[in-house]
Amino acid sequence: MKLVCHIGHHKTGTTSLQMFLSQNSFALMKAGILYPWVESQGAAIAVAKGLVGDSEGALPINAREPHNALAFRMLADATSHWKVPPYHKELPHSNQMLIALRNQAEALQPDTIILCSEVMSHFGIAAPDQIDRLRKVFDGAEIHLYCALRRPDEQLASWHGQQLRFGQAPAPLSDPDHGIKFDNLHFDYRAVLKPWIRTMPRATFQIVPYRETIAVGGSVEHFMANAGIVFPEGLLPAATLNVSFPPALYPLLREANRLLPRRASLALAQELDSLTAGLTLPGNKEVELFGQAARDRMMDHFRPIHDWLGKTTNRAAFFTDLEDMALCKPLPETEALRQVLDQITPDHIAALSVPEAQAFVEQMRDHYRAET
Repeated sequence: MKLVCHIGHHKTGTTSLQMFLSQNSFALMKAGILYPWVESQGAAIAVAKGLVGDSEGALPINAREPHNALAFRMLADATSHWKVPPYHKELPHSNQMLIALRNQAEALQPDTIILCSEVMSHFGIAAPDQIDRLRKVFDGAEIHLYCALRRPDEQLASWHGQQLRFGQAPAPLSDPDHGIKFDNLHFDYRAVLKPWIRTMPRATFQIVPYRETIAVGGSVEHFMANAGIVFPEGLLPAATLNVSFPPALYPLLREANRLLPRRASLALAQELDSLTAGLTLPGNKEVELFGQAARDRMMDHFRPIHDWLGKTTNRAAFFTDLEDMALCKPLPETEALRQVLDQITPDHIAALSVPEAQAFVEQMRDHYRAET
């Protein structure tokens, strides 16, 4: 039996891959590939699929992202400061979830088991003992660890946008004191991966730059071609999910999350397409979120981590474009937002459904115009 454990990283297409695996779970199981459930809702859906087969469309999150649910529960059960997010409802204790994995493996005897969870990338820093706890469930299996990594500046920028989507108001990435945390999993990839490698010394490891997954079409295509699994024909395609916000709008959303009631800031985030319909937004490659001082600090801190990645993966340079991380993009984020706000008309603002969001955007527009 082979276990393929995909531990992310965050913002590397894992949501689309989880969607693909979950909606095709019955066809995969018939081909000897198990994408296992971890709680009763997932079990019920698995039984229903046995009657009617797979179908297009997103499943409930506990069935679509079961191993995120598992990882959150393991972290919450092991540490006092971790909590299971409210969207993963009615989860049993992690002991029961791990027993469910073992029972499925024993009863179904699949050729391959796939676990897919970017939340597991937290184990190395937050709770390394949970890696061994997971390994023991599959004792004797041939283990293959898979992980995609973005260049740190791209990772930090994308995760900053994800925090804004979650309704948070993090400091700007250019903030010299609070902008970049060099010791967390979005930067210190050595701390993320080393405990996995130490705990699973006989496992094979596939650690790849995210740009290689993009070059072949995305996370699903790269995983299918490189995970060492023979997938059946005729699987249902998965949509691209969890698309990032345009960086030019980051300062707007950051202030909205800081100043507005949650209901209003969430509405604004959900209606950005209406607010910016027909506008010309600066592209992702144009907007600078860090500034030169922050980029210089990133280069200094990341070089030893990059050296470790290269040695560990037998690559001369893991990120072949690492030196580009030191280069600022042409348009500071405040100027990018100014260019957007200059195009917003009363009709755009009226497209927002919540009065507080309308008033906020109007105030931001007036404030930026007054500074011109």
